[in-house]
Amino acid sequence: MRLGGGPGWLRLTLIPDDAREDTGPPAHLYLIARPGMIALWDTDKVVPHAWDLALGRVPQKQLTPTPHLKDAILDAVAAPSDDRIVYLSFTGADGEAYIIAHQLFGQRGNLVLGDAHGRRLWSAHPSPHPATLDPPPTPITAVEPLIAPDFRQAGPPRLYESLRTHTVDRAGTALRRALETAIRHRDNLARDLDKADRGDEARHDGETLAIHLHALTQGADEVILTDAEGLECTIAMDPAHTPVENMEGYFKTARKADRGRETIAERFETASGRVDKLTALEVELTELLAGDIDPLETIPEWRERNADLLGEAPRPGMKRRIPDVTLPFRRYRLDDRWDVWVGRHNKENDELTHKASSPDDWWFHAQGVAGSHVILRTAGKPDQVPRSVLAKAAAVAAYHSKARTSGLAPVVYTLRKYVRKPRKSPAGTASCIREKSLMVEPRIPES
Repeated sequence: MRLGGGPGWLRLTLIPDDAREDTGPPAHLYLIARPGMIALWDTDKVVPHAWDLALGRVPQKQLTPTPHLKDAILDAVAAPSDDRIVYLSFTGADGEAYIIAHQLFGQRGNLVLGDAHGRRLWSAHPSPHPATLDPPPTPITAVEPLIAPDFRQAGPPRLYESLRTHTVDRAGTALRRALETAIRHRDNLARDLDKADRGDEARHDGETLAIHLHALTQGADEVILTDAEGLECTIAMDPAHTPVENMEGYFKTARKADRGRETIAERFETASGRVDKLTALEVELTELLAGDIDPLETIPEWRERNADLLGEAPRPGMKRRIPDVTLPFRRYRLDDRWDVWVGRHNKENDELTHKASSPDDWWFHAQGVAGSHVILRTAGKPDQVPRSVLAKAAAVAAYHSKARTSGLAPVVYTLRKYVRKPRKSPAGTASCIREKSLMVEPRIPES
């Protein structure tokens, strides 16, 4: 079996056994769990390339399920009679049993990969429904005459409409936000330019105050004076400042206006030009949507071509964000049996401790220093973990902490069900009870 997919979807390509006679083309199972589109169907044809791009396809090697399901064999398909979940059971190339549970309810559904012990290895969305990790019911038989043709017929059109709506909405939202930002920036510069143009007025008021400075006293909100040309004028004053300070304030404003007027005028001209270009893009987008070419082909190219104007181009030296579909957590294998998972940052520590792990897994953390949360998976049998394995897991926790360079480091450990996250605490914060401790040398296994 081969895999394709991306955020919220998978395509499982089932290759017929070469030993069989008259083997047909590969069968593709599409499992979709995205907002506005939850579906499952099989087909002998893949969707168009433009659909793949709109879905956000990523390379097979970056998909979390790949190490478990690549070259796996599909053993059975099952579904409970009282819930909308489809279970796909596989035997992996490593001989282990794996299950994909496709949750077909909720606002975005879910895809959950688990092992034979009901442990979650991956899910398309956080916090999967508990039923997705239940043992699969009796396998389904004779699906073909019942609903499979309806699914094949309804799936692709629904997917296309969902992708088209999503693509058009995202383009419109990006353009609207860019235009609103550009207009706001232009208007702010227009106000700054107006202030800069009033620099001559500030200089005039400062010079007038200088003429009458000997006769002025502090405390007035405004004064009425005669300027150098004999004209009467009203000048606002700050009663908290002396007449000299008010005069210097006006001269400072005049000097600042002189320095900034040219720069502000250039920036205002650039900002006005950006507004004009974005306004023209509105017309261009409307024409694209009214044309005969599929928006899934035209709009991505249009967005890429106008990425600078839309504010979507990466900054110099920056890379575009790649969807987080890589393997969660750092992983080790102890004694060819025990799995150890390590959080790589505070957010992942929270996910590992409070969502991905099971209550009867062992939890480790270096004592008294900052470090990763470490989980030793126990398959619900923590008492069967040898002390030597506990020590090795503790060594991993010490290695992934500020105590890495110590000869020996203390590590606390307890069952995960005794670990809590204090209310309103930052990500990665945890407190535990009933903890024990081990003194270990910080190290990681060779595997």
